[in-house]
Amino acid sequence: MDYNDIINNKFKKIQNFDSLNKDILQTCFDLSSEGDLNNSRINEENFNNNLETDLKTNLKEDKIIITKRINNEYKIENINNFFIFNHRPIALSNNINEKSIKIDENNIEESKKRGRKRKRTEINEDNEQDKKKHDKYSDDNMRKKCKNIILKYTLQFINEKIKEKYNGIIGIGEHKKELKILKQEDKIKSTVDIDKIFFEKTLKDIFSEEISSRFNGFLPTHNKTIIELLINESDDEKKEFFNKLFNLTFLDCLKCFRGDKVNIKELNGFKKFVLIQDEIIKKNDKEYADMLLYYLRNFQEIINNKKSRKTQRKVKFNPEGK
Repeated sequence: MDYNDIINNKFKKIQNFDSLNKDILQTCFDLSSEGDLNNSRINEENFNNNLETDLKTNLKEDKIIITKRINNEYKIENINNFFIFNHRPIALSNNINEKSIKIDENNIEESKKRGRKRKRTEINEDNEQDKKKHDKYSDDNMRKKCKNIILKYTLQFINEKIKEKYNGIIGIGEHKKELKILKQEDKIKSTVDIDKIFFEKTLKDIFSEEISSRFNGFLPTHNKTIIELLINESDDEKKEFFNKLFNLTFLDCLKCFRGDKVNIKELNGFKKFVLIQDEIIKKNDKEYADMLLYYLRNFQEIINNKKSRKTQRKVKFNPEGK
């Protein structure tokens, strides 16, 4: 019996109740006493209320029965199999049973084949890249760090000596006798060929490069102007000192910083790695500090043992063979 049959039966019951209700009313009109008439009205109202409540209850129960029956007809025994690789709605029919719901095997195969299949060589390359992870411990980054840390403390040392020689009276603004940080592009250049030449480069040549663009109120050639002023100072003592200082090389500063015994009077007071080692460990870790010290001690040897990259010359094709 479907839902429509149940509804039809209910309407038949209602019609029967209506005919019964008419009989009762007819009987009520035949009563002679007014009290009996009132009682019949009360009975009629109670009857209608009970009838309405009974119909609502029966209809609600019948709907629950029908819903359960429909759910049982479309019950899926293995809910996991229903959802795997299949997110499309499935059209259900009244005759569906548990065994009729199947996963489309073709769709599963297509989903497996989607995307480009990776070659074995690509997988091997990924493994090699994992083994050769590029981080702050990598060779090129350690060489850049060595170079930049020497430049940093050399710049600080030069400015301290300028203040010392001029008793703190170094001027203000663009005329201030103070070197500025170099342009970033010049600092981070660290190819093998550049680093090999850099060892013998003088402080004058290094710090005469353009300064960082963050100093808006200064010309890019600010450092070069200040250095020229210092080495051409009218005071002979100052002139001699700054000429000797700016003629020192990057290698001289490197040796002094890492703690080598150097007999260079102009570098007295130059900061040593030992004094900043704890600071480096705090910012990074002890392994990094030890690695940095190793590179500083062997920096020249590491650079000299490296082979520079040779640019390949393009050969033009000549159809005549000339």
